[in-house]
Amino acid sequence: MKNVIKILTISILASVFVSCTSTNEEDYFEDPVCDSALVDRDTIVVYYDDLTYIFSGICQQCHSPELTYRQGIIMDSYENVVSSINTGKVLPAIMHEGSYKMPNNLPKLSDCEIQKIDVWIERGMPENK
Repeated sequence: MKNVIKILTISILASVFVSCTSTNEEDYFEDPVCDSALVDRDTIVVYYDDLTYIFSGICQQCHSPELTYRQGIIMDSYENVVSSINTGKVLPAIMHEGSYKMPNNLPKLSDCEIQKIDVWIERGMPENK
């Protein structure tokens, strides 16, 4: 009888824990910055450090100092990224508005990534936390 009670108790506890987990795959990949920015862009701050995986990992593949034919858009450092953003060419290109669509020959950045960059620009492009 004690074994039946133990098994029943374990089964009930297991079903409670399992029912509390999410089965929605998107819940595991939510981005709190994008979620907050969608709600209230005035309270969220994005830093350059939050975006280096985009600028260094994606943009810099084509926009580095060695490749000067890229219309002066250089994405290898904070200073160069800010200077490039200030040309007014970068944000429309990553949003796929206009003649240039970036990143070139790669999928468009996610809406979340574009939103992070847009919020970063709106906040004055702060460098570090």
